Amino acid sequence: MRCFISLLSLATAVVASKAVNFPWEAAQLAVNETANYPDIAFGDATGSNATYSGPKCKVGPGDPEWPTTFEWSKFNRTLGGVLLKPIPPGAVCYPGPYHDAAKCNFLLTGAAFTRFYADDPVTVLTGWAEGNTCLASPSPVGNCTQGGYPVYVVNATKVRHIQLAVNFARNRNLRLVIKNTGHDFGGRSTGAGALSIWTHYLKDFEYMLDHTIDRYKGRVARVSAGIEAWELWNYMDKYNMTMVVPGGDTVGAYGGWIAGGGHNSLSSYYGHGSDQVLAFQVVTADGKYRSVTPHQNADLFFAMLGGGGSTYGVLTSAIVKVYPPTPVTNIPMSFQVGSGSLFGGGGFNFTFPTGNGTSPPGGFPFPFNTSIPFNTSIPGFPFPGNGTFPPNGSFPAFTPPTTVNSTAIFWEGVRLYQQFAPVVCDAGGTLYSYITKRSNTSYTFTTTFELPNLTARQAQTLVQPLYTALNALGIPVNNSLPETTASFAQAARTGASASPGNTYFGSRLFPRANWDNETIYNATFAAIRATVEAGYMFHGINHAANYTVAGYPGNTTAISPVWRRALMHADVFDFAFRSLPAGVTVDAQAVRDGYERFNAVMDGIRRVTPAGGAYYNEGDVQEPEWQRTFFAGTYARLVAVKEARDPWGLFWAPTMPGSERWEVMGGDGGGLPTQNGPLCLVGGGRRRGSSTALSGW
Repeated sequence: MRCFISLLSLATAVVASKAVNFPWEAAQLAVNETANYPDIAFGDATGSNATYSGPKCKVGPGDPEWPTTFEWSKFNRTLGGVLLKPIPPGAVCYPGPYHDAAKCNFLLTGAAFTRFYADDPVTVLTGWAEGNTCLASPSPVGNCTQGGYPVYVVNATKVRHIQLAVNFARNRNLRLVIKNTGHDFGGRSTGAGALSIWTHYLKDFEYMLDHTIDRYKGRVARVSAGIEAWELWNYMDKYNMTMVVPGGDTVGAYGGWIAGGGHNSLSSYYGHGSDQVLAFQVVTADGKYRSVTPHQNADLFFAMLGGGGSTYGVLTSAIVKVYPPTPVTNIPMSFQVGSGSLFGGGGFNFTFPTGNGTSPPGGFPFPFNTSIPFNTSIPGFPFPGNGTFPPNGSFPAFTPPTTVNSTAIFWEGVRLYQQFAPVVCDAGGTLYSYITKRSNTSYTFTTTFELPNLTARQAQTLVQPLYTALNALGIPVNNSLPETTASFAQAARTGASASPGNTYFGSRLFPRANWDNETIYNATFAAIRATVEAGYMFHGINHAANYTVAGYPGNTTAISPVWRRALMHADVFDFAFRSLPAGVTVDAQAVRDGYERFNAVMDGIRRVTPAGGAYYNEGDVQEPEWQRTFFAGTYARLVAVKEARDPWGLFWAPTMPGSERWEVMGGDGGGLPTQNGPLCLVGGGRRRGSSTALSGW
């Protein structure tokens, strides 16, 4: 054990607390501090005041109830000076007091290769969800407004910071949001007029070789809520062990990722991210700090692992499973029909909007306003999603896809590939594939087989039947001896930032049963093909994280039962929704019409997967019947937990359990449901005020 144990004993002598994983968790808000400061008083979820009886809408700037400057200053002093009032990053590009040409140029040319966006207190990596109210541009038109960004941010580095933010927001009826690095594709980490809890700098980590907790005995790690995947990769390298972490370097591992389940390249072997958690610490809506295990506050253990993010509390730290070093063999494959450059289609179909981004170092063109969730890979050319690149501007060479002679052969090859998926998943592997249309006669397919604990020769043998079938079909892909690497990679990572994007997408969980019947499988594949032929990119991730793979206690949590029966999670991308350069008017009706076309294509997939669902972390915030689709048979139980733990409706995020009571008023700017508006009770009416300046609605 590390030396901080002695520090914990000193800290807990000062503040009587629940169990803590790190010294900063012992720094808690004491009841006697609240006696003369009712704004920070704790709540009582069981008391007579444990219902929401306040105004129809959350209080926002310009309202009489909005805290005065003096009250915000007092709150900041109580916090110890960690209250921030940040402006949108793009404000430096607009005329006015924040204009700074050098900083604007940095946003446009260099920020994507640094930690800027990941370390920014308000940036979310899908701009449309905020409202696109302050886009960086060399020639901006119109005003930059605060829009859907929070007004104040608590830079939390102690439990008391989180408790104070929770209590202040609840007692003053403020909107409250939670954010780490901003890998948020649906508007759950931002909100107009909100107070935000920023968990980004909760970074502590401890590795323990031998630990017993409940039924589990073995390696574990204590982890803080702000740790990102790249930092965990480096810990794996340091301690020669393996953890289950997100594929995108700058994705936070112990917040929204595990709250949604958290798929990863080891899902078929060790389970999802939420399956790794043995215990955690949380601040709930009453402001109290609690320890959570399968037997202590068991309702929270169930709900917060797979049952919805930003809904039940603020996780501060966790104890998670650790595994022996697990090598992974990677096998890339790609083929195409027709001609065209890889980055004109080739699994990505990217274009470069006028005035929005520049080429990265090394002259390698790529659009920085494109956002793709996690595990993006091109054969021989791996890089994480969301526009993250090597900081030195050098890129490995890649082999262009094999060209086939006809569209019919191309699609039959993809069909055979998908049909082979059960073999890979049953061997503990995962498949990451992209299918993209470049024209009516040109398509590209790319994939990577990721096979844990198989030697290169074993992996090659496993996939040979598929290669043989493809070769016989007329697709001359070569099953060369692949490379096997440590699961934590071979070089230290630095967490180069991802840049904001505006891609809109939906997702679907495909039940394994769709592969068990040839007629159903053919109908399933026909729906996939129709999706791509309609112009949408299809990103298929095949894995099988069933209850047996999940193990205990992961198999007791709220993660959708559909996940346990699924053989594929797939994203469908509509790049038509990406933003226009600043100042270009968006035709909101055209966007709505585009969404209707997108949803019609998704309906085709839904029809062939009636027992399916969707992964809400990568789902459509306008998903029909989202309660059933995202949460399946767990929804009623999750709402009961929400109502018992947060009767005030303090925590809110779209399409999360219990969120139906509230809605963002006037947040449909640009044709999509944004967070740029006041949060009100459904039927509560529209608020007063406007959103034309950096202050105010």
